Order: sequence, then structure tokens, then C-alpha cells
Amino acid sequence: MKKALLNLATAATLSLVGIPIATAGEVNLYTSNSEDSVAMVLDKVREEAPDITINVIAGSSGTLLRRIEAEKNANVADLFWSSGFSTLAEFADLFVKYDSPQVDNLLPALRAEDDPWTGTNTHVMVLMINEDVIEGDVPQSWEDILNESWKGKVTMADPANSSSAYAQLYGIYTLYGEEGVRKLAGVVELQGSTSGAYSSVAQGEYAVGMTMEYAAQRYVAGGQEEIELVYPSDGTFLSPEGLALIENAPHPEDAKRVYDLLLSHDIQAGLVGLTFRRPSRADLDDALKSSGLPLMNNINIVDIDQGKAASDREMLLNLWTEARD
Repeated sequence: MKKALLNLATAATLSLVGIPIATAGEVNLYTSNSEDSVAMVLDKVREEAPDITINVIAGSSGTLLRRIEAEKNANVADLFWSSGFSTLAEFADLFVKYDSPQVDNLLPALRAEDDPWTGTNTHVMVLMINEDVIEGDVPQSWEDILNESWKGKVTMADPANSSSAYAQLYGIYTLYGEEGVRKLAGVVELQGSTSGAYSSVAQGEYAVGMTMEYAAQRYVAGGQEEIELVYPSDGTFLSPEGLALIENAPHPEDAKRVYDLLLSHDIQAGLVGLTFRRPSRADLDDALKSSGLPLMNNINIVDIDQGKAASDREMLLNLWTEARD
């Protein structure tokens, strides 16, 4: 295989024609991250570790995790980057714990010290407002949008298919219990994809979207002055995402080097500036300020037990389905 860093077009081809077989100095990275994020990482790895070639296999997190599970008797993947902690918990037996030297630089909640993954970033859930189409007062809390007057004006992704939407639903359940879930079910309209929630608000189809901070902020940074982010006054929810080393990976030592780079100051600062994804590192306040995002200590955060969120998933989705019928 040619020793050249693969671009995303090549990666897309690989995922269609079959499984790349990495040789010495290569790492197979399975990733659900955006093309611009992956391209930036490839450039940084080329600068910092020019002897390593990364083969990128891109797809949705669920599809990739199931593929890794199917391959576990003859592993091809070296690294998986990334998915929510509650989703990773369902596939924990696929990973092996790696104590990266970068972990000491991370926010304590994102170190995941007892789990076989490490936090790379966290999503903050917000209300995305389109001021051009909203009628009346802008909602300031999750409780506000549970009122039946918002029926048909609020949208979110399907919690059964979106880890971020499930985090939103679980947050509502944590704050307002079964009654809150039923009220939300009677108000909100679902989108078939995570991106559908924020793009439909940006296009003026809905006044309010339940979505992730980074996704809404990209429209603000892109010049859509009518878009506003509301950090709910009753507290918001975090959905941390993790990076994992695959158990019995074919190239664990090179994979660990890439793992360390994904947690490094330069790459995480670059990703904040490029994508507005809130990093797991604790030493990037300047990068956050430059991106226009508030510091975490200025946001009211509801503490969510990610392990319980994972174990409650079937129960809560059943309740959600029943409430929407």
C-alpha cells in the first residue's frame, strides 16, 4: 500500500470496496466525525507523525460500531472516533483501556477513568431559535417549550436514532420525569436525522430546535443573524463523546500515538476553531472565547449519569414511543 496520507475521497472509496489492510506504520481509523474535522486531523498527524499513514473509514457511529463488532474475531480497526458515552457503553467489550499521557489535561468529567475510552469533546444541548419566524417571547427554558402552545413549532431529531436527541430526551426525563416526556412528545416534531433538527430551524421551517451547541453556532458564525442560542435556565445537558482503542487492534502502538495526538492541545484547539465542538481539554479557554462560546462555568449544567442513561435507554424509548402514539 502506498505510504501516503489518505484523503477523504480515498477513504470513501475504501469504505465501499472493502476493508483496508494496514501495514507497519499505518492506522485504520473508523470515524463518524465530519469531513472537515477529519481532514484537519490528517494534516496535523502528517506534521507530527509523518511516518504514520491513517486509513480513514467513515460512516455513522452506529454503523461503524456494528462493523467493528462483526470484525472482532479478525480485527481491522485500530481506533474509533467518536460517539456518545452512553452509546459506547453498549459496545464496551470491543475496546481496551489506554491511559494516554494526555488524560491529565482533560476536564475531570471527560477522563472516563473507569471506562475503556477517553472523552474527546462534549456536546452542550441548547435551544436553537430562528428569530425571523418565532412568534411571541423566546423560550428561556426546557419547561417553556413543554407548553402545548409550542405544538408544531419545535423540532428535534428522533431519539431512537440520534445519540444527541436521546441525550436531550434523557435530560427532560431527569428534570421533569415521565410527565415531562409525555408533554414533549405531544409538542415536538421529529426529524429523520440529527442534522435535520438544526438545518430545518436555519431554513425557517421551525421556530425552535433542540440541538447541539456546535451545530447552531456554525450558523451564527456563518452570518445568520436571525439564529440565537438559548442555554436553558433550568439547566442543560452534556453529551460527551469518546475515543477508543480497539481490543486486539492490528497496530496498537501506532494507534496509541494517534490517540495521544487526538487529545493534544493543538488538535483540540484547531477543532474548536473549525467546528465549535467543545473540547475535553481544560486548558483551552482562549480558544473557546475566540469561537464565541461561553465558558463551561457560565452554563447551568444538569448532572447526568451516563451509565444510567445507557441502562435506561430501552425503558425511556418505550415510554417515548407510547407517548407519541
